[in-house]
Amino acid sequence: MKFLLKSVKIFIYSLLIVSTCAFAVFAHDRIDYRQDKNYGYENLRGQYAHLAVRKNVTNLTPREKTAFVKAIKTLKTTITAGSKVSIYDQFVAIHLGATRLIHNHKGHSDGSVQELAHENAAFFPWHREYIRRFEQALQAVDRTVTLPYWDWTDPKSLDVVFNDDFLGSNGQGATIEIPNQGDFTGGAVQTGAFAAANGWVMNPELNLDQDTGTSLGTSLIRFLKVPPASDYPVPKKDVERALSLNDYSLFRPALEGFISVDEQGQVTPGGFIHNYIHGLVGGAQIDASTIPVKFKGLGTMSNIPSSPYDPVFWLHHANIDRLWAEWQENGHQGSDFYPADGQPYGHNLKDLMWPWDGGMSIPKATALGNLVSLLPKFNRSDLVRPIDVLNHRELGYTYETWERKTQR
Repeated sequence: MKFLLKSVKIFIYSLLIVSTCAFAVFAHDRIDYRQDKNYGYENLRGQYAHLAVRKNVTNLTPREKTAFVKAIKTLKTTITAGSKVSIYDQFVAIHLGATRLIHNHKGHSDGSVQELAHENAAFFPWHREYIRRFEQALQAVDRTVTLPYWDWTDPKSLDVVFNDDFLGSNGQGATIEIPNQGDFTGGAVQTGAFAAANGWVMNPELNLDQDTGTSLGTSLIRFLKVPPASDYPVPKKDVERALSLNDYSLFRPALEGFISVDEQGQVTPGGFIHNYIHGLVGGAQIDASTIPVKFKGLGTMSNIPSSPYDPVFWLHHANIDRLWAEWQENGHQGSDFYPADGQPYGHNLKDLMWPWDGGMSIPKATALGNLVSLLPKFNRSDLVRPIDVLNHRELGYTYETWERKTQR
């Protein structure tokens, strides 16, 4: 991949940066929810004790694809007692809240916007907890479902993911002209299970432009492989280079995609790996005629706060989690390889992470309308810290990659 000329690197970096760093992390006594039998969001965590095996998306059978899609759409249409929105929309609300709400509690200054899920140490543990809870919500619908992962270094996987028999294709109906490169198409996804015509209608209060806060409507939008995020697959050497970093303070931003580190240790800021894939799917536009240069996310995945509305989000973050787990297995296990202190609140090893902080945070919706009222209610004893999720197997799942290795 020719990773973006310097101005374009800064473009993806600026596009995907989500406010300032500082958030609420976990402090976590795991609760046994196995006695719970309802769909209710707070009852979903830990409901099934079996070790889930997350598969490479290219190895899914037709039945597994169908079951995964059906479970997602069930969550999208299931509204629990006391909620205004579906279970799926509640998950979107959590991600939006973690990136755009004001949180007032110990460690946060009153009136400041805090980033609780990105741009600092808790990026990995926050999303590990988040996607595991989503996986368990899917398993409350169908016990056989696990989160597949999208290996972006595999050229075959793009066609598997973006196919009408699975997560749907590129959007249609809009043309983007890019100087010196031509015309590119995208827009609302119009075919497959996640087209609006087939019931994938997004809540306009939760589908927001990350810069203006205005609604992006009710349709899933994709601008797949629109320049500058047009090269695919991600080169294996780029991922391997990130995995070779021994310092978490470099490994995390390298895999999250705010920097690239070469063999000589030279750090280059830009839009790589995780961040790049958000742009590859959602598309983004650069306006170099302005000072400063303006960057604009075009689609659902490239508007990070609301990006879980594109179901490819879960496959993308399952792969991020897999790579963090691989890094941990390769000599970086345990709390010695996660910052104990010195980070913004919520990112340190034993900080509580919102929303699993027992009500310690008091979020304010500010310009986000009714967002607070759309969030799920969490039990005050539902507490999670980074230290509680360092071992993914203790959370009840593993990855097909390692299962196959152990069977040889």
